[in-house]
Amino acid sequence: MTDSKTLDTFRTYLENNPLPSRHRAGASDRTIKGYVQDISIFLRWWKQSFGAELTVTFLRKDPYQLNKKVLQDFLAWLETTLHHTAATVLRYAASLRAFSTFLVSAKAISHDPTIGLRLPVKKKADPKGLDDAQRARFEAVFQNPWLDKVTKRKRTYETLAPQRLARDKAIAFLMLYAGPRVEEAYSLNLDDIEIYPRSGVMHIRKGKNAKERDVALPKPARDGLIAWLKVRKEFPIHHNALFVDLRGKYDRLSMRSMQSMIAEAGQRAGLDRLDPPIFVTPHILRHTWLT
Repeated sequence: MTDSKTLDTFRTYLENNPLPSRHRAGASDRTIKGYVQDISIFLRWWKQSFGAELTVTFLRKDPYQLNKKVLQDFLAWLETTLHHTAATVLRYAASLRAFSTFLVSAKAISHDPTIGLRLPVKKKADPKGLDDAQRARFEAVFQNPWLDKVTKRKRTYETLAPQRLARDKAIAFLMLYAGPRVEEAYSLNLDDIEIYPRSGVMHIRKGKNAKERDVALPKPARDGLIAWLKVRKEFPIHHNALFVDLRGKYDRLSMRSMQSMIAEAGQRAGLDRLDPPIFVTPHILRHTWLT
């Protein structure tokens, strides 16, 4: 069995068996392609290092040639010679675990050479929110409707510009000052919002890990919601979704629409032209609230 035959057999194995970290059989095409590519590089490194091809037949004669020390040397080569990041090295380690599982199933080895590998620690970047100046720029774009195009005949989105502005500002300020995740904002209904003269509460019915929670609504978030709820009454909406698409059937506004609107607001505020650039997302607005 040649290297190419080994890779083909490994690919077939991935298509029909669960990965070491999963119980469900059949990885995605992208995952399979990545694992096979990683192992092809490992096999090439093996041949250059030991002068022989690493195949199932080769290992059956002496399975312990594939051991922790060899794999550790390969991972070190990725770091020191190819200068791969910790995240990339960890991906190769996952590929090696899958490859070892495949070799066990092929009865080429009976041990797991990946046990005890020393792996690099992936640095997790702290999500950053907007600072005061950036937040002020972001908020300012909601002072006037977004009418950049001038046409002889007003289009639907231009006719509804003030109403859309009220809705979009309510969404943006809710994320900015109360911090719901985009899927939580999407799921909000009218009875999930309680507004009083000097306070307010947002009820998250199904948050992360299916947990319920109540979140206080600061004044900027309340003001945006009050303005939007007044506008919402102008439309023939026959369901209780809080945020709706103002075109067509007034369906619940999609998460993608919310994400696109937040991104466009960031661009209009010029935050993507800063150094370094900031590409605003609902996640960034949530972290602005958290910090």
